Amino acid sequence: MPLKQELEWTLVACGMVALADGVLKGGEASRVLDMVHEALPPAERDEWIDLISDRERLLAHVATLKPPPADSHERLLRRAWSIALVDGEGSSDEARVLEQIGERLGIERGHVITLRKLWTSEAIETAGHVASFAALLLHRRGAAAPNPGKQLAPPDREQFLQLLARMPLSEARRQRLHRLMDESPTVEELGNTLLWLGPERRDEVLRELATHIRTGGHGPLGRQLFLALAARMAVHDDAARAYLDPA
Repeated sequence: MPLKQELEWTLVACGMVALADGVLKGGEASRVLDMVHEALPPAERDEWIDLISDRERLLAHVATLKPPPADSHERLLRRAWSIALVDGEGSSDEARVLEQIGERLGIERGHVITLRKLWTSEAIETAGHVASFAALLLHRRGAAAPNPGKQLAPPDREQFLQLLARMPLSEARRQRLHRLMDESPTVEELGNTLLWLGPERRDEVLRELATHIRTGGHGPLGRQLFLALAARMAVHDDAARAYLDPA
């Protein structure tokens, strides 16, 4: 069955950004492949994975596509740029590819640059919230250990530092977040912070937190803390569980 235009363009755009340096690798590869698995039935996944892994084929494919509906342009560009931010702040090559996709959609380069800067700023904010939740999770896990302590154990500290290294953060911001290894926020404090966000931003942050739980293998404790946080934000239990178990 043919894909809807927006979905096909989203997958293609994300693949193009992920292949900006010529190779599909690292966290970007994982995020794109996760998108394929979430969006497509099993019978169609292998074909799309092969396509997204081959830059020349992907460019040839996008040349055959008709532009998607205008109201989807910024949405799919934002999804594409989110791939660039998985492993850092986004490279100049990735920014250039995003501008090329925007040009293909009829969006002026200056407007794409403005949007990219806004999305990067929001991604930095989201990274701080994810780091806070990750620290809370690791501290709770450490408190349940045979010899609990206020500070994270060395393996947990290393895990947290690796998480920060993959985030779109400057070194100065990363250093400031190191304090979370010694003292994390409570569910109530994090929930209060997220309540200040607008509805769309809260939804984005909750999706990122749920992704962190699923991809990090944090199991029952991660789910328990996520549901407690959602409850603090007055998110209905069914809606909260839908973040954790997307259809």
